[in-house]
Amino acid sequence: MARLNEFQIAGYALAAGFPPNEIATATAVALAESGGNTDAQNRNTNGSYDYGLFQINTVHGALLNQGNKFNPLDNAKMALTVWRNAGNKWTPWTVYKSGTYRAQLLKGTAGAAKPAAIGAAPAAEFQPPLVSPEGEPLTDPEGNVPIPGQGGPLEAAVGMLGDAAASLKGLNDTLMTLVSGGFWLRVGAFIVGSLLIAVSLIKLTGAQNMIPMKVPGL
Repeated sequence: MARLNEFQIAGYALAAGFPPNEIATATAVALAESGGNTDAQNRNTNGSYDYGLFQINTVHGALLNQGNKFNPLDNAKMALTVWRNAGNKWTPWTVYKSGTYRAQLLKGTAGAAKPAAIGAAPAAEFQPPLVSPEGEPLTDPEGNVPIPGQGGPLEAAVGMLGDAAASLKGLNDTLMTLVSGGFWLRVGAFIVGSLLIAVSLIKLTGAQNMIPMKVPGL
């Protein structure tokens, strides 16, 4: 079983002849229909069957005989014919009419932006960008974390965490100083020294204010 990612599906849709502005939708529809499984085969409640990447229904019997329905390129060409016969619309696909294909549009858009060449090694699957609680992207459009020194919300968040850690360390050092015995001994010595100086000043001031008594002459 071959399972294609959005970049490979987009490549097959483009090679089959879908217009560039339809590649994102084509990729999303294929992902919603088959999950990218080129060998997908499903039986419907009405007894018909869906085959391949785009799940071509047996109602298009003659079309299914125009190639290998499990070959992704042939299947994409069959899908193109169905799309054109519907007036360049996606209405023949249930996932389109129900709207469930929209859940794959983000991947479809990513695949359409970088469709893989037929036969190329599969590209990494698209991952939605990380965002901060404020909705700011924490990764660049390629999904990479910004490099430190180049700015960005992630670096700012790391910087704030570092500042908070430094503040907590300073508070901890202050508390340890306050609870240590040496600190209170110094405070006590300062208070006693201050009291002694104050008493000495009071005594000195009192002595200077004493007026000598003059004995009257006899």
